[in-house]
Amino acid sequence: MTDEHLNARAPAGDRPPDEQELAHRAATGDRRAFAALYDLHVDAVYRYAFFRVRLDAEAEDVTSEVFQRALVAMPRYEPRRPFLAFLYTIARNVVADRFRRTRPVATFEDAIKHESDAPGPEETSLRLDQGRQLRAAIAKLTDLQQEVIVLKFIEGRETKEIAAIIGKPEATIRGIQMRALAALRGLISLEETV
Repeated sequence: MTDEHLNARAPAGDRPPDEQELAHRAATGDRRAFAALYDLHVDAVYRYAFFRVRLDAEAEDVTSEVFQRALVAMPRYEPRRPFLAFLYTIARNVVADRFRRTRPVATFEDAIKHESDAPGPEETSLRLDQGRQLRAAIAKLTDLQQEVIVLKFIEGRETKEIAAIIGKPEATIRGIQMRALAALRGLISLEETV
C-alpha cells in the first residue's frame, strides 16, 4: 500500500486507515480506498491465481478480472467479512469459470522457474522431477482439496481464513487438508515404488 493511498483522506497526524476502514470507504465509492486495497492484496491474489492456473499471463488475467469484479461488487461488500476473503471468493469463481472453458496445459515446472536461486543442473533436475511428481499428485486431488492445499501451503493462510474464503467450518477445512495430505503421501509413495 503506497503512502499516497494511505494518506489520501487521513488528516495530517492521524494514523493511516486500516483495511476495514478502506473497505468501508471503497464500498461507498471511494476509488482511492479501493486502489489502496488493490495495492495491499494484488500480490496475494496473483499468487493464488498462479498456483491455480500455472501460467503467468493467465494468472495476470485472473488477477485483473478479480479486481474488476471486486470493484463492481463493492456496493454489496459486507464490511464484517475480511476483504481478502471477499477477493479469494471472487478469485475462486474466476478460476472456476476459466477451468470450465478450458483446462490449463502448464506444468509444475513453470512454478519452479520463478525461484530466485539458481541451482546447479543436478539440483534442477531433481527439483523438476520432484515438481512433476508433486504436480501429478496434486492434479489427482479433488478441486476442493487442491484449493485447500494451495491456500494453506502455498499462500500460508490460517485455517480460520481458509474457512472464511471457502465458506466451510474450520473443522471441515482441517478434515479436507488431512485427507488431501494423506492422498498426496499415498500417491507420491506409489509413484516412487513404480
